Amino acid sequence: MAEAAPIRAIVCPLDLAQHLFEVELTFPAEAVARGAVAALPAWTPGSYLVRDYARFVDRVRVLEGRREHPLGKLDKQRWQLPAAKKELRLRYRVYGNDLTVRTNHVDATHAQIIPAATFLYLEGQLERPVEVRFEGFPADWQVASPLPLKRGAYFARDFDTLVDSPFELGSFRSRGFNTGGATFELAFTGRHNGDEERITEATQKIVETAGAIFGGYPFKRYVFLFTFSPGQRGGLEHRDCTSLLADSHAFDRPEGTYALFQLVAHEFFHAWNVKRLHDPSLGPFDYSCENPTKLLWFHEGLTSYMEHLLVLRAGVVPWSHTAKELARCWSEQVQRPGRLEQSLEESSWDAWIRLYKQHEFSPNSSVSYYDKGELVAWLMDASLREGSGGKAGLPELFALLWNRHGENGLTDADLRRAYQELSGKNPAPFWKAYISGRAELEGAQLRRAYGLNMEAQAPWERLSPEELLDPAALRRARAWTGLVLTANEPRVQNVIPGSPAAASGLSFGMEIVAVDNWRTTTAAEVRRCLAEVGPGGSATVLAADQGRVFEVSVPVAESPERSYRLLPEAAVSAAQKAAFEASYGQPWPAAPVKRGRRR
Repeated sequence: MAEAAPIRAIVCPLDLAQHLFEVELTFPAEAVARGAVAALPAWTPGSYLVRDYARFVDRVRVLEGRREHPLGKLDKQRWQLPAAKKELRLRYRVYGNDLTVRTNHVDATHAQIIPAATFLYLEGQLERPVEVRFEGFPADWQVASPLPLKRGAYFARDFDTLVDSPFELGSFRSRGFNTGGATFELAFTGRHNGDEERITEATQKIVETAGAIFGGYPFKRYVFLFTFSPGQRGGLEHRDCTSLLADSHAFDRPEGTYALFQLVAHEFFHAWNVKRLHDPSLGPFDYSCENPTKLLWFHEGLTSYMEHLLVLRAGVVPWSHTAKELARCWSEQVQRPGRLEQSLEESSWDAWIRLYKQHEFSPNSSVSYYDKGELVAWLMDASLREGSGGKAGLPELFALLWNRHGENGLTDADLRRAYQELSGKNPAPFWKAYISGRAELEGAQLRRAYGLNMEAQAPWERLSPEELLDPAALRRARAWTGLVLTANEPRVQNVIPGSPAAASGLSFGMEIVAVDNWRTTTAAEVRRCLAEVGPGGSATVLAADQGRVFEVSVPVAESPERSYRLLPEAAVSAAQKAAFEASYGQPWPAAPVKRGRRR
């Protein structure tokens, strides 16, 4: 059967300073002989939110020779094309001024073209090839893309491939390496204070570490698109490419470099987990609406944990940093009120309407399949190690799933079966507790498998020896109302359910004007005044809400909040050490000397 004639696309700048560019599509006669519907995706795979990209598109018109006429819309993102005996040309304007990994951004320095936000497709003809050309951009600009260049055009064998292939245009800096029979290209856009040679070397180590898990690479060429801009961070996976966005000024401290390496590891691991090994509902896609799945805890949460494992095994991040990161995430999740309200499966399913559309009450009613999923993945890794006698963990689980299922679709039943096969355990209790259920995270599994202890610390236990001798400092450290304020302003960001602040009637968005007759103009002043009262007392709070000023009495209780430190046990078995080293590829960490604490 002959291959379908391709849609030809030409992208041209209109006014780079105003972030405007133009797209011209030429549809072959066979595609529009009876008329057709052209549509723009409402979202892009990997970012589970309807973004309504059509809001950035206007001046949609059909071209007939030198004549052109507007094209009417069927709805927010669909246009009816007339029947045509010859090929049909369509032209439209696109505004791109949102520098994220999922939206277009063009200016005088570069152009990031996200296909889902740029190219219309023909309904019912997603399998039709697409050729993309760039014309009229500055002569010294290059183009980076995972798509092959054929006869001056970037060729996508179908629309799904096009959507999975972002473009970066500009005077970027190129690096690359070859390993495992595959070619890896890196494009660096934007100024930053990092070391691109070090980033390239670390990327190669991460790539090789991931490839070792799966026994090679499922592609011959892969492209990393690094973009640096102040205050930015993000990543989006693609089949043979990833877009990475990092803060230009983050690399004056080791933590900034480590964060970038973790981002590289996370997005690259997606080349298997979700881009190929995935729930069937995540491809082929319906680009017009939500494509829900209950498995985002697996696709994103387990990948969030595997990013730690990869950078540790690659030797580009030290265990001390990873231990702090895992402990920080644990501290946040075990105190998030929403952990008792939403399961990981529910969080996955509702991603489209809840994770990316947070409101004031979200911390009290939901969890993130990224963050809690990462910790559940850690517990699953420990459970696998314990059940297999240290022989298998999450890397072996992924290798088994890849060898068994590849790109043929993956279900929850497949995951349970693989878990049981490697661990020798019935998966039902683990799933009921942590995936479909809302059980509290339990650190005992980490101690049994690895000899790692998640040590809880109350706020007053973190005081210095000198502060511990000060009754006022102890009183302030023990004080708690459940009031969460914005970073700098004396404004209520959240109220913990069941807390003294909730009982007093304080709520979201209220301004705390004064505490015990002391004027408060910052969040720090509010916290200081409330803490001064100490547990068992109460404070008189003057608050403002929608122009109304009122006074309430807020009881002060002893803080139930705890932060956690991840520490190796003093007495650890050879089996626990071996399990740690098998998982992380790092030597067993020496246990710190504990100082006595005065209570």
